Amino acid sequence: MKAIKQTLILAIFFLLSANIFAQTTVMIGPRVTGNFNIYNQKGLTGTWNGLGVGIGGTVDVTFGRMLGLMVNLTGFDMKNFSNSVTQNNQTTETSFSLSYLTIDPMFKMEFSGFYMIAGPSLGIKLSASGEQTTSAAGMQPNVQTLSPDTKSVRFDITAGTGYTFKLSPDLGLATDFMVYIPITDTFNAPGLSNSILSLKLGVAIKFKI
Repeated sequence: MKAIKQTLILAIFFLLSANIFAQTTVMIGPRVTGNFNIYNQKGLTGTWNGLGVGIGGTVDVTFGRMLGLMVNLTGFDMKNFSNSVTQNNQTTETSFSLSYLTIDPMFKMEFSGFYMIAGPSLGIKLSASGEQTTSAAGMQPNVQTLSPDTKSVRFDITAGTGYTFKLSPDLGLATDFMVYIPITDTFNAPGLSNSILSLKLGVAIKFKI
């Protein structure tokens, strides 16, 4: 009797697995984003933000009709930000340009093209540079190069929503909006909390494989 039950359970498992794989859809394609970055630091005054771009690709896997996985790989993810202060007719502008290789493995729920995604995000630093420019009326601007000490790896929690427009049975155009909530500091500054919150608008072309 026990052997019959085990055989029945295995048969049901294989039938469900076969049904899921039969309904699995895999789409892959290039993706670009526009990034709005907001820098926060304990005790910092003024507004520090900036725009950047991201260039990479996406893999979109749907199991059945609703559940799936999505992985975004951004080969060049810009997190730029700057600040400008004017005092006594003198303006000082400080800007930082940071770039990362970013991978976002996320869970997905989809409803007739509309989807919600959430998961962790890992970023590996590619470059970090900065510049400070001081200028005043009638004077030559003074430009100073900065060498920011940033962490080599960053972690975020990301969540977002999007919609895939079906252009043909094997081709889709997806748009999405995502929020990246930092869980690690950006700069190596022990005891000084600092991080970048990023908002992204993305567009991807997805090909069914």
